[in-house]
Amino acid sequence: MEIRQVRDEEFFQWRIAVRGSLGDHTNPESTAFMRAHRVEIDRLLVCMDDDTMAGSGGADSFDMTLPGGAQVPVAGVAYITTAPTHRRRGVQRNIMKRIHDDARARGDVASILWASQSLLYGRYGYGNSMPAHNWHIDLRHTSYDHAPEWSGHYVKAERDEAIPLMTEAYERTRRHRTGMISRTAKRWLYEIHPVETRDEFFVIYQEEDDALAYARYTIDKDPEDEFKGTMHVVEAVAATDAAHAALWRYLFDQELVDDLKAHARPVDDPLIWMLAEPRRLRRTLTDAIWMKFLDIPAMLEQRTYPVEDSLVLQIIDAETKEPRNLAVELGAEGATCRPTSAAPDLVMNEAELAAIYAGAVECSMLANLGLVEVSARSPDAALRADAVFRTNPAGWNPYHF
Repeated sequence: MEIRQVRDEEFFQWRIAVRGSLGDHTNPESTAFMRAHRVEIDRLLVCMDDDTMAGSGGADSFDMTLPGGAQVPVAGVAYITTAPTHRRRGVQRNIMKRIHDDARARGDVASILWASQSLLYGRYGYGNSMPAHNWHIDLRHTSYDHAPEWSGHYVKAERDEAIPLMTEAYERTRRHRTGMISRTAKRWLYEIHPVETRDEFFVIYQEEDDALAYARYTIDKDPEDEFKGTMHVVEAVAATDAAHAALWRYLFDQELVDDLKAHARPVDDPLIWMLAEPRRLRRTLTDAIWMKFLDIPAMLEQRTYPVEDSLVLQIIDAETKEPRNLAVELGAEGATCRPTSAAPDLVMNEAELAAIYAGAVECSMLANLGLVEVSARSPDAALRADAVFRTNPAGWNPYHF
């Protein structure tokens, strides 16, 4: 079997294979739109067994916000499939290795993905770094008890008018929200496809002329009761606390719907504390963004830390199982990271380092589960790591690439 880049002339067939493995269909028009607006053909891979497409994979190029605001290049891994005829033959493992090697050669310092199954990617060093909540609430119970005041206004817009306003609000938010990734003009057009997402509504919250928040949503009406329906919030992003409160007030106050569902909300979203009846907001924890460090020192050095400390970390490579000891000095200006022969304060797999990095997962919890080993000479090291890696707000990415 051979793993190689996808050729232009076979892109449609490749897309059929990818969608078919996921139980979906495609067509020439949709595939051409994707080719024009989303994919980088030189980042797409196919595993060929003679003339058979046995598997696929690839990556999209993004910049991701780190704690402190730095932007770093990352690979958004996607399109991972294996044909039913070729399972358990190393196809996925070899494709993932090729993706990681190619990404390092491009200068990407991390790779991120949404997993179709939670059990798939830990073996490659991916940590569950940005879990999220799915929401469900009865709209009769959405009164605010505590909320920031807002003074702006709402704009209802159609797709072409909405996209530049949503882009403005997204970029304002992305500058300070750990984990959010860049979104090109073409990607906006692709994500809000003129045909496939035509049922979406768009609302933008503005203060004066500044777009500070937006939501994309659909409404499913109950065919047997005109006064009932479910709002599905596809995406809701806000740059300030006041804009966040204003945006959700708009969504909660819709008429002729009685139910709201929202996907992949931040684990530290303050809405639960704003509601007069917080238990009515049903939150289901789910894994969202999984992350792997392709360059551990770069990822540690380019973010900032809320407290100063020094730790010796032993990181176990997911592929080779080889340990690597790093002496890390951390603080408000960033970090220094160097190899050391000193005894470690904490021992962990690279997946656990990625998990605690964005502040949504605590090192002490992983230590309690035995996933992180704490040195007897540094019994408080896991708690110190909690303080060091904490972020405000916690890592979150609303963009399902």
